[in-house]
Amino acid sequence: MTMPAILKIEQISKSYGAVKAVSDVSLELQRGEILGLIGPNGSGKSTFFDCVTGLGTPDHGRVQLDGTDITGWPLNRIAREGRMLRSFQKTVVFSALDVEENLVIAGQMFAFDSTRATFGIGTETAAIVEELRIRARELIKLTGLWDVRHMPAGKLSGGQQKLIQFASMLMPKPKVILLDEPMAGINPKLIEQVVEAIRYANTQLGISFLIIEHNIDVVTSLCQRVIVLDQGQMLAQGTPQEIVINPLVREAYLGG
Repeated sequence: MTMPAILKIEQISKSYGAVKAVSDVSLELQRGEILGLIGPNGSGKSTFFDCVTGLGTPDHGRVQLDGTDITGWPLNRIAREGRMLRSFQKTVVFSALDVEENLVIAGQMFAFDSTRATFGIGTETAAIVEELRIRARELIKLTGLWDVRHMPAGKLSGGQQKLIQFASMLMPKPKVILLDEPMAGINPKLIEQVVEAIRYANTQLGISFLIIEHNIDVVTSLCQRVIVLDQGQMLAQGTPQEIVINPLVREAYLGG
C-alpha cells in the first residue's frame, strides 16, 4: 500500500499586480524523498516556497502537510505545529555565539515557549537544556564542525555558517525541510559536507526534503526526482537523468 505524500501542494498561484509569479503549480513530496526544484532566475521558485511555508499567502491553491491543510498558516505555526522548516538564500546565525550555542538556542525555540526559552530556570528547564546540548553536539559531529564548535559563528566561513544553519534546523526533529539554494557561494569541499549531511538527515533521521538548487551536479546526485519551473509554471518533472536530457529544460535552464 502506497503511503500518502508527506507534503501535497495543489494548484498554487501567486501574482504581484500584473505579474503572475506562480501559476497553478502542483507537486507531491513523498515520505523519505529528496525532491529537487530547479529553474532559471525569476522562474518563481522562491515565491513558491514562500506560499508553501507561510511567508506569503497564495492567491489560489492548497497546501497539505502530513494530511493537515496548512494553507494560510503563518511561518511560525507551520514550523512549530507542523514541523516543516525552511532555509533562506541569506544565511543567518548568531554571530557572537559559538556553534554549540547557536544549535542549543535553535532547540530552545521549540522546546519552550518564548518566555521560558529566555528566562527559564529550575531543574526541569536545566534538564531539557542539557538534552538539547547533547543533541547539538551530535549534530555538530554530523556536519563536520566539531573542531570549530567553540568558535564564534561570525568568524567562520560562509559555507560553515550554512552548515550551522542546517544543523540548527535539525534540532527540533522536523518532518520536512525546504532548502533554498543550500550550495550557493560555498567551496567544493564544503559542498560535499552539506550533501552528506542532507543524505544522513534523509536516510537516518527520516526527514523529507524539497530543495531549490542551481548546482546541477548536486541535483543529479542527491535528488530522486526533479521539478522544473519556468516563468512560474511547471515545465517538466522526472528523474534527474530524464530532466538533463529534456530539450525543453535544456533550452529554458541549461543553456541548450
